[in-house]
Amino acid sequence: MQFLYTAKNRDGQIVSDTVEAASREAVGQTLRQRGMLPTSIVRKSGMAFNFNFLKKIVVHVSLLEKLTFIKNLAVTLKAGLPIAKALAVLSRQTTNQYLSEVIGQIGRSVETGKSLSESMGVFPKVFSPIVVNMVRVGESSGDLDKNLDYLAKQISRDYNLIRKTKGALMYPAVVLAALVIIGYLMFTFVLPKLTATFKEFNVQLPVLTKVIIKTVDIFSNYSFLILAAAVGLFALFWSWHKTAGGKAVMHRAALVFPVFGKITKKINLARFTIIFGGLLRSGMPIVEALRTTGETMSNVHYRKAILEASDQVKIGVDLVSSLEKNPELFTPMVTQMIQVGEESGTIELILEEVANFYETEVDDTVKNIASIIEPVLVIIIGGVVGLLAVGLILPIYSITQGV
Repeated sequence: MQFLYTAKNRDGQIVSDTVEAASREAVGQTLRQRGMLPTSIVRKSGMAFNFNFLKKIVVHVSLLEKLTFIKNLAVTLKAGLPIAKALAVLSRQTTNQYLSEVIGQIGRSVETGKSLSESMGVFPKVFSPIVVNMVRVGESSGDLDKNLDYLAKQISRDYNLIRKTKGALMYPAVVLAALVIIGYLMFTFVLPKLTATFKEFNVQLPVLTKVIIKTVDIFSNYSFLILAAAVGLFALFWSWHKTAGGKAVMHRAALVFPVFGKITKKINLARFTIIFGGLLRSGMPIVEALRTTGETMSNVHYRKAILEASDQVKIGVDLVSSLEKNPELFTPMVTQMIQVGEESGTIELILEEVANFYETEVDDTVKNIASIIEPVLVIIIGGVVGLLAVGLILPIYSITQGV
């Protein structure tokens, strides 16, 4: 088995290399025999990838894995371990190999004298601006473990919000995907056998039946071409929706689409109040808190509005006036509650209350989303089945009369 190790030599220098060994313990024993102090020993699975190569390929660190890392880091720091030692321990415990390498790199950077926030900032795809900035504030105030603990709670709330929403949307997505697949198979393989029978009889067929027969003929004769065109259009759409213009259009559509538009707005308002309130509570200045919150928002319209509000507040404009310029994004409840918080000096508490309100709203809406969507799906399925039934039953009467 191959292992990637990081260790201190007799001169105090950090060295990394790959070795063959029977177990992790054997690697540690060998290094200690050479007078080296191992700080990280990670088994390589499959092909021998190095870290520089890993950075070039598509990697993924889930929000749950990041949350687990932050929670564990807070616990180890509370236990009294130095940051570098805590990172070395967590690097060995992390099952995600890429994240393990990232944590190891951060630990080595901290050992050279860099701050934890500066070291984490090198990996923006793993640690978002909110994580880096809250760590930096914790380092400045001397309450890093407390800030990490609070950060973990905020990420946990964000994770639960996203998980519930995705779980609720999974049902209609699966049903619609099944309808498309079944419809394609029906028009390509099943219905051609029925429509072929109607063509053999010399009778006048209803218009609806002719339309169905023509559609079935297209699918049966050009099934692979239709499938290739559908895949190509989906690929083009997928590429387009990742562009700046595509994101702007799709995110705007998500805000105005019936039923889902209200859910999208509530989710974004919940995330805004959770993150912004958390950053203010951690001691971050309001301008920087707004900018960090804006950079964290996934919806480009909310991101743009919050970043513009940050610039406005920086030159002296009050926050409420800045947010009220986008009434389609920020409801009167949010702006009025923020105004009350600014006037009373309790904006962090007010934002916490607003966040709790929208979290409850999202939770209730998500629980009822199935009952909202089911009637629509039933109408769509019933309409398609009804048209096919009428279109295929009517010719039977015409054929019977002709005979």
